[in-house]
Amino acid sequence: MPAPGRQGDPATAQLSVETLLRRSVLVAAVGLSCLLGYFTTYVVQLLLVLLAGWVALRRWPLSAGLDRAAWLFLLSFLLLGVGEAVTLREPADLVPLLNFATMLLYVPLAVLFRRGARPANSRKAADFALAGAAVGLLVSLFFTYVLHEPRAGGNTFFTDPIRLANTALLAGFFAMIGAAANGGQHRYVYFLGPLMGLVVIFSTGTRTGLIAFAVLLLVAAFMLVRHKLLALSISLGLAVLFGAVAWLADIAGARSITLFDIAGRLASGDHPADLGTTIRFILYRAGGQAFLDAPLFGHGWSRLMSSIVPYLDAFEQAHASLPHLHDDALNFAVANGVFGLGAYLLLLATPLSACLASPRDSQFHTRLYGCGMLTVSYFVLGLPDTMLSFPLHNTLYVVLTALLLNYCRDADA
Repeated sequence: MPAPGRQGDPATAQLSVETLLRRSVLVAAVGLSCLLGYFTTYVVQLLLVLLAGWVALRRWPLSAGLDRAAWLFLLSFLLLGVGEAVTLREPADLVPLLNFATMLLYVPLAVLFRRGARPANSRKAADFALAGAAVGLLVSLFFTYVLHEPRAGGNTFFTDPIRLANTALLAGFFAMIGAAANGGQHRYVYFLGPLMGLVVIFSTGTRTGLIAFAVLLLVAAFMLVRHKLLALSISLGLAVLFGAVAWLADIAGARSITLFDIAGRLASGDHPADLGTTIRFILYRAGGQAFLDAPLFGHGWSRLMSSIVPYLDAFEQAHASLPHLHDDALNFAVANGVFGLGAYLLLLATPLSACLASPRDSQFHTRLYGCGMLTVSYFVLGLPDTMLSFPLHNTLYVVLTALLLNYCRDADA
């Protein structure tokens, strides 16, 4: 008969399956999301369905996962569901709701992470994120120097430049929780995270990432440096240096330089000469009119882009073939009206709100930093593009929230 704790012991087998599930989610969502790209959503959702079955089989109590974030995610999904139900024309119209299904699987995920809670977990989570940023860097270098793509992530079926840059940037700044959790000299290795994210941004040529990097750098400095005047000085100095590099260095490329031209034109009241920015302004105008046309329940996610067609001029009709409106709040508003906007605001508030309700244990400061970065990064990156309304980043948002609130906490908290 096998000795307790050895191979063959049911308790040991249960623990090994539990550990495998937890590490699989961490590897897929945090470590390999830059490589998996769009498929991250489906891999994670499959793992979470298997996890839900395992939780039911082992009869784990779900009370540990019913925190404030669980209720806010559920309420957000219900708000989106109301909008979809009212605008429903055929059963296929409900399919886009599957893009938000990860929010419904938050509870078993939170239970899994809570069972692995330990005092040193913030550093472990940071290690996974640092590895994720490194994977993003390798993927971008492969596109640039092996495939010779002008923009890393372009012309592929599994990712695009904006998705690759945003994911690497998230992983890079998320890795900085290791600097907050580790007081030794090793904490400086986590500063490589944002730097690797910056290289990916340059290789993809995404101007949104450049702006977000500067904002997140300022927020990170204020949240991690105790002396706020020093934090302001450091962040402003780095921002000036970063701006000089983006303006002068060849590595920044033409798209970075046009960022300054766009800002100058907008400040002077001129129309932006850049095509991408011009298209965004057209989408915002048409999207605003589409929202006013159905402000309460919206048009439904299946008709997100077709709803703006009546408000586009003849030469602008091609823009309706784009996948989204290039603004998170506008996507939610046009798709589900004020119910969608309510869901969007609830989603943005979820990490910080749930963090403030969590115990003041030894990892509270790192949780607060991570949750703050989630809210700020998704808001900033979602202004000129899509984040919470995109399946990949919605999935990462749920997983990272569950990770911070339930894994990065002391076992007895």
